[in-house]
Amino acid sequence: MVSGGWYSALNIGGLSLVLAVSLLLFWWVKDELNYDRFHSDTDRIYRINSHFGTGSEEDTFPYTPAPLAVSAVKSIPGVENAVRVDYYPFHTFRVKDKTFTESGDIAYVDENFLDVFDGFKIVFGDAKSLFSSPNSIVLTEKLAKKYFGKTNAIGEVLTNVGKNRIFVVSGILADIPDVSTLKFGMFVPMSVKKAGYHPQGDWKVLDQNWDEYSFETYLKLTPGTDPKIIGGKLTAMKNKARKANKDGSDFNLQGLRELHLYDADTADGQASGVQQVKILGLVAILLLSIGCINYVNLTTARASRRSKEVGVRKVVGAGIRQLAQQLLVESVLMLTLSLIFAIVFIQILLPFYYEITGKTGKFVWSDPQTWMVMLGTLLVAFMLSGIYPALLVSRFNPIQSLRGQSGKAGGVRLRKVLVVTQFSLTTALIIGTFVIASQLHFIQERDPGYNREHVFMFDARQFAPVFKRTLAGESSISAISASSDTPVHVDNATGGLDWDGKEANRTTIFAQASIDKDFIPNFGIKLIVGQNFTGTKADSMHYILNETAAKQTGYKDAIGKRFKREDVEGIIIGVVKDFSMASVREPVRPLVLFSNPENNNTIHVHTTGRLAPMALAAAKKLWKKLYPDYPFEYSFVDDVYNRQYKAEQQTGQLFNFFSGVAVFISCLGLLGLASYTAEQRTKEIGIRKVLGASVLNITSLLSVDFLKLVVIAIIIACPVAWLVMDLWLKDFAYRIEIRWWVFAYAGVLSILTALLTISFQSIKAALMNPVKSLKSD
Repeated sequence: MVSGGWYSALNIGGLSLVLAVSLLLFWWVKDELNYDRFHSDTDRIYRINSHFGTGSEEDTFPYTPAPLAVSAVKSIPGVENAVRVDYYPFHTFRVKDKTFTESGDIAYVDENFLDVFDGFKIVFGDAKSLFSSPNSIVLTEKLAKKYFGKTNAIGEVLTNVGKNRIFVVSGILADIPDVSTLKFGMFVPMSVKKAGYHPQGDWKVLDQNWDEYSFETYLKLTPGTDPKIIGGKLTAMKNKARKANKDGSDFNLQGLRELHLYDADTADGQASGVQQVKILGLVAILLLSIGCINYVNLTTARASRRSKEVGVRKVVGAGIRQLAQQLLVESVLMLTLSLIFAIVFIQILLPFYYEITGKTGKFVWSDPQTWMVMLGTLLVAFMLSGIYPALLVSRFNPIQSLRGQSGKAGGVRLRKVLVVTQFSLTTALIIGTFVIASQLHFIQERDPGYNREHVFMFDARQFAPVFKRTLAGESSISAISASSDTPVHVDNATGGLDWDGKEANRTTIFAQASIDKDFIPNFGIKLIVGQNFTGTKADSMHYILNETAAKQTGYKDAIGKRFKREDVEGIIIGVVKDFSMASVREPVRPLVLFSNPENNNTIHVHTTGRLAPMALAAAKKLWKKLYPDYPFEYSFVDDVYNRQYKAEQQTGQLFNFFSGVAVFISCLGLLGLASYTAEQRTKEIGIRKVLGASVLNITSLLSVDFLKLVVIAIIIACPVAWLVMDLWLKDFAYRIEIRWWVFAYAGVLSILTALLTISFQSIKAALMNPVKSLKSD
């Protein structure tokens, strides 16, 4: 009924596919766990985080004052080196007759940057003179090729459009690895930042400004230095420098190797990155398990069909060792073919892997860990499906074998356990896929508290008033506003706050944004009490808080109450309903809205889906008139919102793919076992048909035993899957509840999939000619 080639194809194809996809997933997990480890002394490099407040008002972020690095090296024993990184703002560069706009890819760095981060390799240039001049600039190979068409661009010139600053390329670095948290393509010396600094208050120069928390500061400690002690000394040093003007903050150090997977404010060691890696690592193990189980099931089932062959060979004098050796050699050949096809599958799947993970690093075949996983899996498969059947079959009683009585050689109980295990794992993956999809749908459909549809934004810089005034007359534009931040992500914060009744030693961090009078109504943000800004000079003395901020003040009725932000004394004129201004992983922060037209450089244009092209064309036309040397860069608010959940979207895609593979492999196993069962019961089926059994009767007979196993698997999988996915959802401040229907859908899908798979072979067996069945030996 079923040829040996069919079983071999199922075995080799199933195991090789599982090996391929599991190895790709393990490769992704390895990348995530190996971030920033390519620097020497990585374990001695730390980032300084600033911590404010306590309890519900607690906040931690990775920005520090500029003097901290300089003072730490001079004054604190155990600090071997220190370097600062600050993001270079949106700028356009000209190279001959071409212009290039960069945003987020440029950083100010101290001249000793590569002394600390020595994993960034210099391809061209002298390490000792990379930042010898304020006009020096260092590029990666990728950016050098983009600007100059070649990687060796030493001595080439870039002009910073708008600032008329000339930069000369002094060094070229190898492209920054995927596994780096510092991903920049262009490095500008910190001396440029210092030269452009405008003194504020009592601080005369950048290296003495303890008020501005805008630098990422990294320390390299001497071996054996306790980072907790260094954090305390940094706090004491800052308090001494500020004297009576203490800000209530303290500093703690976070290891460079932890930055990718752990947030700055993750005190309990649990972060979304870590959970995602753990869950997908578990998925890889589950897939390998499913693949091995499938292979073992089919191999042990196939072994019992060889009982007569073994009996004949024993009768003619073959010994146990010879029989076992033959079966072991066959198993090794099968596994070797699986390995070869796994390598082929990996090459085929690599483009898809790069697409869904966003990785660009090459799959390294020479990596020992890759072969450890591959050969380890094959060794387990060999032990379970090679050695066990070989010993079992070689010990068959030849007389029973020749009579077709192989006893327990078929390993019926073992196969039932393996089928239950296999479908338990598969059903758990299906449940995980449903939960992740539901959470992603919840994120996308959840009302953030503002209207984000068909709104595009751009940085208008000093011409923001002109853009707003001119574009307001366009028929394709329904509304327009200006602000310092987008509602999707309010990045600025302040601790310089005061109000009546605030405790003297209490430090509270509020997010802050400057907006115009049109911002709140245009975005549909609900004003609960009070009034909006009026667009007059009086707005500079007025504040609007969100609900969370109003609760923090303790005012029962906040309207008209005193409120001070930094040096500006004013009153609260309104309270708006809380809206999401960050990822749904984070609870809504307290927010103060104020009016400072000089800060309102971000233009938000509201249009419709049909009129969006016309609105964009109008904005671009005006841009070209005002900024002829700059390309028009814009983004839609909805896209920015969705990009916040790129990691979750990738997880969902990975789960969908790997769950599909798991279901496919499980079905291959069931199909093979159903074929084997039908073959074993060929005469029984023939007799039943002669006695009047229908196709439905026989199909049910062959299917019911397998379906029982699948139902048991579902019962086992549900609580396990719930525990794992509930752990994943805990990282979200706003999350779905795992409903009963998720388990019901997963169970029904597993049963239907199994039923379709089994029925295919069962119906085929039931339709066989009973005369032919009864004639078979």
